Amino acid sequence: MLKEQIYRYMDVADYFLCRYGPASFPTWEDFLASNSRKLYAGKLRRALPQFATHFGITPFYASTRNIKHDVSKPFPIPDDSVAVFQSEDVFEHIELANMVPIFNEIHRVLTPGGLFRLSLPDYHFDQYVQRCQRGPGGDIVFDPGGGGEFVDGRVIGGGHLWFPKIGMFRDLFSESLFGHGAVKFLQYNNGDGTFKLDSIDYSLGYIQRTPDHDARVKDHLRPISIVVDARKIE
Repeated sequence: MLKEQIYRYMDVADYFLCRYGPASFPTWEDFLASNSRKLYAGKLRRALPQFATHFGITPFYASTRNIKHDVSKPFPIPDDSVAVFQSEDVFEHIELANMVPIFNEIHRVLTPGGLFRLSLPDYHFDQYVQRCQRGPGGDIVFDPGGGGEFVDGRVIGGGHLWFPKIGMFRDLFSESLFGHGAVKFLQYNNGDGTFKLDSIDYSLGYIQRTPDHDARVKDHLRPISIVVDARKIE
């Protein structure tokens, strides 16, 4: 706990140093000039193992380890320049219609054999289902646990804009350039009480919201997130 508090103070100090000087955001040129070829969608914090190995991508959070960039926009880096691209609990905050173009852009920048590790909240997970608000047709329209607000029939303020389930995931990868690669669906719920719970090699990228690390399911192991490892094959 003390270590986490120290990390938080250091992150806050990093933020102010970047925003007001003398430190600054890293640039894409810094990434290309570094020994790292790993990107992480979302803000990197010192409490995450990826802080030492990846560059984060976020438009919101100033840090010496985070590139200021909107992940839904093209990356200004060459083809085949990234070995690993990881995203945990980020893309549900971006419109579903943008997912295939984002997947294709990630595919472009990955090296042949490069890894795209994606995890998103699984809306067949019972605890998520129970807390969600539903529309007249019974479909989930708002998850109050995901942030934001539900106003006039739409989610605003940074909440979850779509609610991933395994069928949607399969379609997204099939429709993207990764459909021609090697895609492994490691963990997910089916919606009928059954699930897939393959082991995860965390040396390829730590994930917080899995049964290995999340206390919510320690007494009844089941997936919390949909976890996919996809490789670029050319």
